Amino acid sequence: MDDLQGFISENTKYAMLLFIALWIIRLLFFIPGVTLMFLGGVCFDSVVSFILSMAGIFLSETLVYVFSRMFSSGNMIKDLERKHPELKKLLETYNYKFLALGMICPIAPTDVVCFLSAAVGLKYRVYILTVVITNIPLLIFSSFIVINFSESLAGTVLVIVSFVLISVVSIKMWNSLKQKQNT
Repeated sequence: MDDLQGFISENTKYAMLLFIALWIIRLLFFIPGVTLMFLGGVCFDSVVSFILSMAGIFLSETLVYVFSRMFSSGNMIKDLERKHPELKKLLETYNYKFLALGMICPIAPTDVVCFLSAAVGLKYRVYILTVVITNIPLLIFSSFIVINFSESLAGTVLVIVSFVLISVVSIKMWNSLKQKQNT
């Protein structure tokens, strides 16, 4: 870890560019963005990590949006409706709320949720604002987690409890949306 931080301090500009490139490359290998948020928290100062991760999120999720709009066909939407009719209805009914919930839930595949939201026609401005705003707490959280893992057991416990609570609340919200849709 000391070698990595030494390399970063000697080559800050290149390390920053490499980090942003990793955000784009991660899409090809299906690497969750949370992994890079934590990596940024380890490698960079908290503020720099936040800014770089936000730039990476903006770029990578913009690519997901463009890719979805270009390559999601009517047949794909029909297949989604045929195989998962409740999901398509949820996407159309709750559009940006569904996207926000998918971004908040730590166990949801966020790039898939983003792709589907764009495929059903969510406007780019609403899409990117939702993505950016819902990622702010997680970015702050990832900086906090790195600081607390290295400093105290109480901080580590607090982070784990927070993660569990966020998971439980987001799953309850998901179930609530599904119940509203069914009635």
